[in-house]
Amino acid sequence: MEQREVSPVDAERKAHIADLAVMAGPVWAENHDGGALQEFLKEIGCDGVDAVMVTRQVVGCSLGEAQEIFFTAPCRAAEHNAVMEGLERSQGDV
Repeated sequence: MEQREVSPVDAERKAHIADLAVMAGPVWAENHDGGALQEFLKEIGCDGVDAVMVTRQVVGCSLGEAQEIFFTAPCRAAEHNAVMEGLERSQGDV
């Protein structure tokens, strides 16, 4: 199997997510509250896919579980609604 070279952007993004996970770790450790974790990430400007990836690292969970924590956090309601509206609109394109 051929190995794919990691681009500098991929490496930079991975490093950024790792740095954010270090910052967010104490928030999760304090009370294991997904809502508090998402609030913290939102406050520091970590949104979308990056927030899901940070959540996955901090919590030590699967991608599906990290998505659930992200989308069920009250502070992420607007993002959840935007994704759902986009999915609903795309159904008309099929």
